[in-house]
Amino acid sequence: MLTESPLVSIIIPYFNSGNTIQETIDSIFNQSYENFDVWIINDGSTDLFSIEKLRDFEGIKKINILTQQNLGPSSARNNAIVKSQAEFFVFLDADDLIEAQTLDFALKNIASNDILFGDCKYFGSRNDVKKQILPTKEQILVGNPIAICAIVRAEILKEILFDPRLDKLGLEDWELWINLFSKDYKFIYFEEILFKIRVSANSRTFKVANEKHSIIKKYIFNKHSDFLYSQYLKVFLEKKELSTLIDFKIGKLVLCPYRMVKQIFKK
Repeated sequence: MLTESPLVSIIIPYFNSGNTIQETIDSIFNQSYENFDVWIINDGSTDLFSIEKLRDFEGIKKINILTQQNLGPSSARNNAIVKSQAEFFVFLDADDLIEAQTLDFALKNIASNDILFGDCKYFGSRNDVKKQILPTKEQILVGNPIAICAIVRAEILKEILFDPRLDKLGLEDWELWINLFSKDYKFIYFEEILFKIRVSANSRTFKVANEKHSIIKKYIFNKHSDFLYSQYLKVFLEKKELSTLIDFKIGKLVLCPYRMVKQIFKK
C-alpha cells in the first residue's frame, strides 16, 4: 500500500555528460509531482566541462551529487540505491528526459505491482516511439523489451541491486529484469509515453553492448541457468502435451528447447 506522496529518487549515472545533463535535470524539475529527489553519480568523469557543470547543481535542495572512480553505471546506480531513503526509484541516463506527468501517472497506477513501465519516444538520431511489451518469462530470456527507464519499488532493489560485473559490458538492465522475473516480482505496462530516450551512435549501447553481446548473453544465462532451465523445461512439457493431443511424433519439435539451451551455452 502506498504512503501518501511517497518520495521518488531519480538516479542518474554521469560520465562526461556535461552537454546533456541540464536538459535532463530541467525535465525532472518540470514534474507535476513534487516529492522527488535526484541523485547524480559522477562516475569518474575526465572531461573538464562535465566536471565543472556539476557545480551548477551544488546546493540545490533536491539534488544529491555523489562521486566515485570510474566503475560503470551499475556501480553508480547501486551507490545511490543504498543511500537513498525513497520508496521508489526511477532510472535515467544523463541524456534522457522524463515526461512532465510521468511520476504522477506511475504512482497513481502502480497499485500492488513492483515495477511500472510504458513506452519511450526516441530523439536525436531517431525520431520514433519505442513500443514496449509486458514479456512472459520465456520472452524476457530471448531479449530485453524493457528500457532502463522505469519506476521500481525501492525495497526490491535494496536486496538485489544491479550486477557490477556488467559495468564494463552493458545490458545490466536486461540482467536486472531477468533477475526480477525469476523471483516473480510484478511488472505492469501501460501504452503511454513516459520517457524520451536520446539515440546516438556514440552511446555505450552501440559502442560496447552490441560488440560484446554474445559475451554478455553467456554470462547472464550462466548466472540465471536455473531460471533458464525452468522456462525451457516448461516449453518442452507444453509442446510434448500438444504433440500428444494432436497425435504426431514429437521429434525435433519437443527437442527444440533442449537444443536451444545447448546452443546458448556453446556461444
